[in-house]
Amino acid sequence: MTTKMKIHISMFLLLSMQGLAQDSPEAILELLVQKEQRLVDAVAVGDKPVWKSSLDDSCIIGLEDGSVVTKEKQLEDLNPLPPSYKGMIKIIDPTLRLYGNTAVLTFIDDEYLELYGQKIHTQYRQTDTWLKIDGEWKVIAIQLFEIPKNPPPVTMPEAVLSKYIGTYELGADRKCMVTVDRGKLYAQKNDKAPIELFAETEDVFFRNGDGRTRVIFISNDGNGTYKMIERRAGEDLVWKQIEKIK
Repeated sequence: MTTKMKIHISMFLLLSMQGLAQDSPEAILELLVQKEQRLVDAVAVGDKPVWKSSLDDSCIIGLEDGSVVTKEKQLEDLNPLPPSYKGMIKIIDPTLRLYGNTAVLTFIDDEYLELYGQKIHTQYRQTDTWLKIDGEWKVIAIQLFEIPKNPPPVTMPEAVLSKYIGTYELGADRKCMVTVDRGKLYAQKNDKAPIELFAETEDVFFRNGDGRTRVIFISNDGNGTYKMIERRAGEDLVWKQIEKIK
């Protein structure tokens, strides 16, 4: 084999290895995260061309309120933030799955928003499906939902918490004991361990790590007993107080 042929073969192998490296899962992850970051950076300034070039015309978008919009509607609604708003979103915790020329990327939109000097921090879980069309990655589907979280708890006097002490029943085989211990309210269902309820207001409570559910105590026409309501996504599960402990 001549020296010239060896040089050509070496160059061919090098270019092939570079091509494989560019198409590696790590390289695709880095590329798509960069594209996603450009998309979220474009939100605050209402940069429509960035979204127009990244989304396939067939793209469907599921928003956090449960609605589904098209690429056309997304571009129509994309406008700069009002003058008194400042916003920034950072893509964090990305995870990629590859299926041939299809890539599913899930990540968290870590959003920081300032409205009239007040700061709000919100996180969204977003999962996007990318399809490689004619050598270019295009978004064909987006699913977005807000990650629920609880507000800071407030301190309630023990006298207020003590109003809710008692046994509550969902059914004959499903009971819940509500107790107060050293100024803290607890709910214990059947033989499970007691769980602390944190006060949001005087009669609205939440469980640590559960941003979707509220526990609400409602008086039964002022007769000294209460209903305990577990409210999740607007739906109520009502526990009736069958025993009041003083």
